[in-house]
Amino acid sequence: MKIVKKKSTEEEQMLYVNLLAKTRMLSTSDQAFRQVKVYSENSGKPIHILIPSFALANKGEVKKIMLNAGHRADMSKEYWDTVYEEVTKQTERFILLRNKPGFCGDVYLRTNDKVIGEVKGDKPVLHPKAKNHLPIEVKQGTLKEWKDNVALLALNSSRIMLALCSAFSGFLLKLLDMEGGGFHLWGTSSMGKSSSAYVLASVAGKPKSIFILWNNTDKGLEEIAVAHNDSTLILDESKLLGNDPILVAKIIANRVYLLSGGKGKVRASVYENKAAEWLVVVISTGELSLAQHAEDGKIERMEGENVRMIDVPAYAGCDMGVFESLPQGVSSSNELAHIVKEVTNRYYGSAKPAFLKRLVADIQDDREELKAYLEKGIEFFLKKHGINRNSGIDVRIAKRFALAYVSGCLAIQYGILPFEKHDVMQGISKCYLDSLNEPCSPAPTIHNILPKRIIDILQFEGIIDLTKSGGLSINDIKQNPVVICTVKGKKVIAVDKSTVHDCMSLSARNILLSKLTSNGIMLADSQKNYSTVQIRYEGKLIDRRYCFVHDKLDDLLINE
Repeated sequence: MKIVKKKSTEEEQMLYVNLLAKTRMLSTSDQAFRQVKVYSENSGKPIHILIPSFALANKGEVKKIMLNAGHRADMSKEYWDTVYEEVTKQTERFILLRNKPGFCGDVYLRTNDKVIGEVKGDKPVLHPKAKNHLPIEVKQGTLKEWKDNVALLALNSSRIMLALCSAFSGFLLKLLDMEGGGFHLWGTSSMGKSSSAYVLASVAGKPKSIFILWNNTDKGLEEIAVAHNDSTLILDESKLLGNDPILVAKIIANRVYLLSGGKGKVRASVYENKAAEWLVVVISTGELSLAQHAEDGKIERMEGENVRMIDVPAYAGCDMGVFESLPQGVSSSNELAHIVKEVTNRYYGSAKPAFLKRLVADIQDDREELKAYLEKGIEFFLKKHGINRNSGIDVRIAKRFALAYVSGCLAIQYGILPFEKHDVMQGISKCYLDSLNEPCSPAPTIHNILPKRIIDILQFEGIIDLTKSGGLSINDIKQNPVVICTVKGKKVIAVDKSTVHDCMSLSARNILLSKLTSNGIMLADSQKNYSTVQIRYEGKLIDRRYCFVHDKLDDLLINE
């Protein structure tokens, strides 16, 4: 640190500010900045900040910026004069501002501004306005602890294996000249889709800080995609997009093209007038497949959409949701799902920097040799599965899985994943074949949709049938939470509103009851997604209840 002498007291003080570099301007639209290191009392350590060069025209503005960064405030006027001299002095050191993290030449710029690889030329630094929606990538535990407690769980689930390998795929897209895209893992909430997402997220940081929800605005999603450039983006819960199946289907189709296409609109620029651009692998989850969303919305899912985001059923076929086996000492898939959540919140964030360190070193050593090695692995996957080379669609779909395969193999070679290449092939291959065999989600069953308590009520044999009972008082009927009656010419099981509300939250009702109504299983008032309906007895108004159509409901329950 530099020494500053107060003119008034001759007392020596340390200068807590140091000019590091200025930004290189590559075009007339670029804005000039200066990079400064400031000791921040609030952070308890030195931090790097960028000062717009136009702010240097005013000493007071420079002081404000320093104080805002956490610089101590009890300094003399002479001290602040010296700070101003420091940040305005001439320097020949340059940095290069970037509007997104990811590869910059042969080095990788992380979201925390750390650069992986040997920098040749100007060091890249994130533009201040590029820091919206950046994932919080922090580390807890060692890489060995993560491998032993988290990564090994992929041996019990092909779906977790696919997600885990896809966590490394985003780093390889640019090297392999591949377009963005990924997989949509679909199935009911009991399938354990979140287990795959938790393991994937733990590669980069704490899972809850890495997850992104589908129900962001288009502009927000573009900025989020930029923040995940040259990496993997996790989109959770497509059901949150709303209750209108036509609108949801259109939103999903547009966003699949948006994310895989890698370019936003000028209105969503990260800074200045430049359109947002990115390259990402996307792993998405939802209760319905994207194909089912399109079918429900009565829109045709184009082939281009099919190859960009591929539906993979969460159910692995072993009556354990996403799991095919259980580790020793674990008695159920439910217990294993809890273990996944626990360990991924204990060990995280060590795998991504370790993988990138080796990857960037290999790229800087011989980019073409590494690319050829990966392309050979992709070709091996395609040959093993007998892909029809005359079908461009078949090849593109298979290559999406092959990318996950070679990414996992490379992570094994780098010492990041603790298993063998044949384990990766087995898991990825099963996901690929299952995606072909079950491309669309089946119609949801009543038992999948409604809570068990509601199912038990609907199946209760002692329900009073108002169509066969006479002489009952209005009070007698109101005291029965469930009755059989006729509404709108249909025989229904009418359930008291409070009974349903006690079992289901508002958000659950918005999704599940709307689904039943659209399928004709429930009655509702006109122009309503779902609602209670007025019931009558012998011409007298009783109350409003949720009305399940008896015949349709009875058939479904019997089929269960």
